[in-house]
Amino acid sequence: MTDPASDPLAALRASPDPRDPRAPALLRPWTEGEPLDGLAVVLGFPYDGGIPSRPGARFGPRAIRDALASFGTWDGERLVPAVLDLGDVALPSMNGADAHARIEEAARQVFAAGARPVFLGGDHGITGSIIRGLAAARPDVGLAVVNLDAHLDVREYDDEAHLSSGTPFRRAMETPIVDGAHVAMIGIRRFANSRYYMDFAAGEGVHLSTVEDVQAHGAVTVSRAALYRATAGADALYLSIDMDAADAAFAPGVSAPGTGGLSAREMIDVVRTVAADGRLVAADIMETSPPYDPDGRTARLAARLLLEILAARP
Repeated sequence: MTDPASDPLAALRASPDPRDPRAPALLRPWTEGEPLDGLAVVLGFPYDGGIPSRPGARFGPRAIRDALASFGTWDGERLVPAVLDLGDVALPSMNGADAHARIEEAARQVFAAGARPVFLGGDHGITGSIIRGLAAARPDVGLAVVNLDAHLDVREYDDEAHLSSGTPFRRAMETPIVDGAHVAMIGIRRFANSRYYMDFAAGEGVHLSTVEDVQAHGAVTVSRAALYRATAGADALYLSIDMDAADAAFAPGVSAPGTGGLSAREMIDVVRTVAADGRLVAADIMETSPPYDPDGRTARLAARLLLEILAARP
């Protein structure tokens, strides 16, 4: 306890109320060597070298953790369990191939240890390396992927040194554990994708739900349909969240903000619905960019989505 004599302002500061715990208390630092099997963990990838403009997502993992202070640990029905925070992986900012190799290896180790991770980024290209890490750890798994995103992110690329935030799901579908029929994308926005890549996704069997679909049928209904399509014949599920799926009014602090996206309420409903599926083995939250988030609303939405994922797990 601070001595009032040495700090005259101490008495004016609010003391934490033990009857109202705040969400940062949910993150328990991991001790090296501590078993991870079956445990929920958080791991940050502070890398944004794959973003062609508006860099800053490398600060996303810290901003999301800090934004948890805006929330409690109980949603009125569910108490969020504590999780292990594995910290952030040290990544080079100027060597994309090396960064993605480290990301893939870190993901492999986490999955091989039996953990149930939520990854914080970072640019969305990271997701492709995470799924490759999962494929290395569990090569026999049949993985379904639900992606909450304005963009398809199935761009062509020359080699590992030229990966970008637009390549993760082409890379995922190049692994033996994911095929297009097991990929569903929710929140696809008009004027955000080319016809060439839309035709590619359709040819691969990817199930696409637009912003208009969500408006017409509701986020929960669309999410359930996406789950039904993606998980048919699969035995595990991965949820990927690109914060630019939200309209810029709700999430201005992203790498590629857009008008006409999903509302914060719709984002929450999608994540809550998908995270409740018992086959969920991992999730990620990408593209929060604090330099473009002056009032912190994007980080707070990302933190809320993190809590929804954690609350849905047993």
